[in-house]
Amino acid sequence: MKWLHWATVLGRPVSNSLDMVRLILATLLISSAANASAQLSGRFYLDKSTFAAGEPVFLYFEVTNDGTEPVNIFQADPYSFCSGYQVKLHSGSESNTSCSPYGVAGSCLSSDTLLPAGKKYVQRLLLNFEHDLNSPGEYSVEVSRALPSASAKLEYYEAPKDTLEVRDTLHFAVDSNATLESKTLQPWVEQLQSRDASKRREAARTLAGIAPPQLEDTLLTFADVAEFRQFAPLAFHRLNTSRSIAALASLVKQAQPGSNEHSESAQYLAASGDQQWFPLLQEVAMENAQNSIYPDYAATLGGEKMLPTLISLMNCSDRQCARVSAVTAMGFTGSRAAVPILIELLKNPDPDVADRTRYALRLLTHRSVSKENADSPQSEYPAWSRWWALEGPSAPIYKASDCGEVTELH
Repeated sequence: MKWLHWATVLGRPVSNSLDMVRLILATLLISSAANASAQLSGRFYLDKSTFAAGEPVFLYFEVTNDGTEPVNIFQADPYSFCSGYQVKLHSGSESNTSCSPYGVAGSCLSSDTLLPAGKKYVQRLLLNFEHDLNSPGEYSVEVSRALPSASAKLEYYEAPKDTLEVRDTLHFAVDSNATLESKTLQPWVEQLQSRDASKRREAARTLAGIAPPQLEDTLLTFADVAEFRQFAPLAFHRLNTSRSIAALASLVKQAQPGSNEHSESAQYLAASGDQQWFPLLQEVAMENAQNSIYPDYAATLGGEKMLPTLISLMNCSDRQCARVSAVTAMGFTGSRAAVPILIELLKNPDPDVADRTRYALRLLTHRSVSKENADSPQSEYPAWSRWWALEGPSAPIYKASDCGEVTELH
């Protein structure tokens, strides 16, 4: 019966004693892998609770192997979507938003690293990279990480995995009375010259994220250094000086359309609000109309001035993708004149055009038709027409950056 038990557990018949030994060993290895992974514990922490404005704020993740056997743990760039981190930063002054953009996807490189028994592994993320922490106030960060692991006795990618899940909410403050001292910045400047490429990139990321005004000359060189160029758009945006915004414009002119440097530079240039750059973004949008981000950015900066260009793109029947991009970009104009155009587009038989029209209307008006009253964009036309006839002249119109609660049309 004992032999039958092992065979039943593994779900296949046993023909001889050698097969039985192999099955038992395989089962023991699977059990060992799960037990080894279960030996892990983890925690998040900050190195202090109060920071000066513009000071680097690092979130640390520490995993400990509390057992007696080594394990291999998953390893990836902590800033990539596949790293297992989920980070949400909140400040006391923010408001809830229910407007959501269309999703994006991507890929990233990953590997595994050995964590010996009794040892710790620490990884850190710069919160300033995704969030501007120059405003004084109280902040909280909700963070979680799912970390797969396997026994070091097995090939990691073929071995059964166990996953450590760690969640926490941490709090810190940015103190308006605290001063960012030069001695805090100098090690990062020196690290730009490190012999270790990963340390050079970390220094560039950190300095771009905090963008101290006294280092403007250093940061402006990032566009000319191949390994730092990926951080140049953020550095120029955070500096927010006439020189740095002009440097953003230069990146838009020189970088390859579709590259991260080009798209991020266009995005930040649009966010500057400086109308002198609208003709540049308008030109980029027209030349790269099938990539929807560029019409969006031009519409964000130009507002109603971008409407004639978008209407022109919509009327190009041989450029269907550009039509869809133009419809979406109307939602980024903040223009009252765009609303009746979009309402008429709800009747368009093209499902992509009609669906993006609904999205653009939601961005502009913070209104939507309830699901009970609409099973397709085309069926929403009567409700939108009635609402516009009654409230169009006085209804508030929003920029995409003003996203807030969406209410239903009645």
